[in-house]
Amino acid sequence: MGLTRKHWIMITGAVLVVVLLAMAPRTPSNAAAANAAEATSARVSEDPNSGSTPTADGPREGMTSKDPKVSAILSELAAGGPPMQVILKLKGLADEEPENVEAQYHLGMFSWQTGQYDKAMERFKNTIKLDPKGYPDAYAYLGQAYASLDSADKAIATLETYKTLVTDTALINGADRYIVEIKNKHKH
Repeated sequence: MGLTRKHWIMITGAVLVVVLLAMAPRTPSNAAAANAAEATSARVSEDPNSGSTPTADGPREGMTSKDPKVSAILSELAAGGPPMQVILKLKGLADEEPENVEAQYHLGMFSWQTGQYDKAMERFKNTIKLDPKGYPDAYAYLGQAYASLDSADKAIATLETYKTLVTDTALINGADRYIVEIKNKHKH
């Protein structure tokens, strides 16, 4: 039994699809990358004058610190160091220097990224206690945590404080939308 015209058309179509997929770009265009970055972190602005703490969303390359000790530890992670060992070093520094706001903040970020929200909340509370205005994102994360624990009043109060610390209108509008969402959730 030989191949009919219908078979040849299907084979040609399959080959064409495979060739086109092989030639397709594997990285997003600049616009797509910008949209993806915005969707992942609508709370953090790249604008250094926005008032938002300029950090990456999680434990990856790009996290920096004003504190040289914390920065050295974070650079180990960026260089491909074992994440758990890096976090343990950071925790050791935070234990040695409990007033090190940078260590507290970044430990809060790592806890948040690993789903340890109770630990993250404690770290963010420490961050806010040590520097009430220097880390607006600590308020954003803390507000989200309170909302997830059904502590609507605390969530709203924390997010209202966050709004006073940032100047980027997109961040303020995002916080306003989240506050409305929290209020609507608790009406029912």
